[in-house]
Amino acid sequence: MKKLTVLLLLMVLTVAAVVSAADVNFELSAGKTTLAQGEGTQLILTFNGDRSLPQPKIPPIDDFSINYIGSSTRMSMVNGVMTSSVSYNYSLVPMKKGEFKIGPFSVQHDGKTYTSNAITLNVTDAQVGSAQPPPGHTPQKSKDAGDIKDRVFITLKPSKTTVYINEIFTVKVKLHVRDISVGDVNFPLVAESGLSVSGFNKPAQSRETISGITYETLEFTATAFAATAADSLKLGPATLECSIMIKETRRMFPGGIFDDDFFNNVMGTVRAEPVKLKSEAVALKVLPLPQEGKPNGFKGAIGKFELNTSVTPENVKTGDPVTLKMAFTGHGNFNTITKPELSENANLRYYEPQTKQDKDSKSFEEAVIPLTNTVTEIPEIVFSFFDPEQKSYKTIRKGPFPIKVTAAAASAAARIVEPSTTGKPSAEKEVLVKDVVFIKEHPGKLIKIKDTQRQLYQNPVFLLALILPLLIYTGALIHAKRSRALRNNPGYAKALRAPKRAREGIKLAGNYLRATNPEGFYNAVHKTVYEYLGGKLHLPPGETAGDKIFTLLEQKGIETQTLREIFNACDIARYARAGTEQISEMEKIYKHLEDFIIKMEKDLK
Repeated sequence: MKKLTVLLLLMVLTVAAVVSAADVNFELSAGKTTLAQGEGTQLILTFNGDRSLPQPKIPPIDDFSINYIGSSTRMSMVNGVMTSSVSYNYSLVPMKKGEFKIGPFSVQHDGKTYTSNAITLNVTDAQVGSAQPPPGHTPQKSKDAGDIKDRVFITLKPSKTTVYINEIFTVKVKLHVRDISVGDVNFPLVAESGLSVSGFNKPAQSRETISGITYETLEFTATAFAATAADSLKLGPATLECSIMIKETRRMFPGGIFDDDFFNNVMGTVRAEPVKLKSEAVALKVLPLPQEGKPNGFKGAIGKFELNTSVTPENVKTGDPVTLKMAFTGHGNFNTITKPELSENANLRYYEPQTKQDKDSKSFEEAVIPLTNTVTEIPEIVFSFFDPEQKSYKTIRKGPFPIKVTAAAASAAARIVEPSTTGKPSAEKEVLVKDVVFIKEHPGKLIKIKDTQRQLYQNPVFLLALILPLLIYTGALIHAKRSRALRNNPGYAKALRAPKRAREGIKLAGNYLRATNPEGFYNAVHKTVYEYLGGKLHLPPGETAGDKIFTLLEQKGIETQTLREIFNACDIARYARAGTEQISEMEKIYKHLEDFIIKMEKDLK
């Protein structure tokens, strides 16, 4: 009689769970529906009736910053009726004031469509003092505090809007902040369209008053140069990522006597909300270099430069090198400076120069060799550039550079002398115009090695004897490293043993399935899954329960639907405590267990 009662109870619970799962309700709610501009709240998407539904993909919400913060599940049994739900929580921060309608949202899963309700949020003016202002900043008193976009924004400003091709100019991006705290400020990025912008320097902090309102500012400065062709271009927009400090109220005690502003305000926190600021683009006009007054030999250098030269040594012998140094300083685009060409001279040999470039200088060091002692000077150096400030061409002349070249000392030519055949000293016989003396005049008799006669290096046994010690040494290193990892890293050892234990657990669950033992079967399934996940995810035993497993798997991009179904079946069996389960359901869960372990082994490699 007792067994029959338990069996009936299990059947009632199973039917109730199936009915509950079939009747899924998609509900949309918010922690607060009235909040100040810049104040955060939680947007909660709840599926009542089934806690296995995955996280929905919701569209962007205009004028709000939204970020996913986690999920929670709930399961209860009242009067023999089991209910379950899963909630997905998002942080929601309004960026402007007004009345906004959120939702309805629609989610499709397993061929079914679930549609939520809609909610309305009322966003009022930002409360001065709701976030800590920057140190030393006095909040501006105004009837209208304005949107967040009016309290934290960036501007993009070039040093000039009309430039010549390849001209250097500065670009400044300035962050303006008032009545709000900002942190985690990254360096700005500027969209380049026919322009080249270098990295920004460390920012300078100051204050700036715009239309009677004082802002704390951070100014970033970079250098840029225009395209190599004349055109009308746009600089920017600039973007900058940072975080604003949001006052967030956590509703720790929803419902009941604790659902009161006093308790909820005590639990209020300040959270960093990431935002991406964007400036307006700036129009630039790029002018071509003028043709009027353009000197011969001009190679495109643009800026304002000075040239220092030197020649060392001044006294050399024929064939000895002279070092010619040319150093350019000033300001401008040093990338446009090339080595000045020297006048052609058949008695001088020029070598490829060594080039060195810094932020505000560029130098060339070239070796010049006089071939005869008739050389008396290194030719004049002529360098031309265009000055964009004066809008004219300039030419610098250096040299010529006098040097004194003397003839090199004569050296005796090499002679080849044949020995006497009579044993008596003989007159030396010079062999002229011959640079190579052979050791042997004839190679001697050549012997062909038979194909059957292998050299030692062609013997496979010899080659194996050479390779075998290396293979043994490599294997010993791998074994030692693995043994050391198993001793020093319990988590690694646990993860390494997890697949083997999972196979043993699957085998044990299969034995219980064939013996029609539901209690043993579900206990084996439950233990196998948790021990496997604990080993693979390096979790201690106390942390292998709850939603942490689902959160970790979702962060790794692993689908959790199969795992949720396994947990649901195990929970139902654990609530029922005893009885006989349908064989088809147990076989389904057994197949899910095998598929889940196989998929995890592939995804977590």
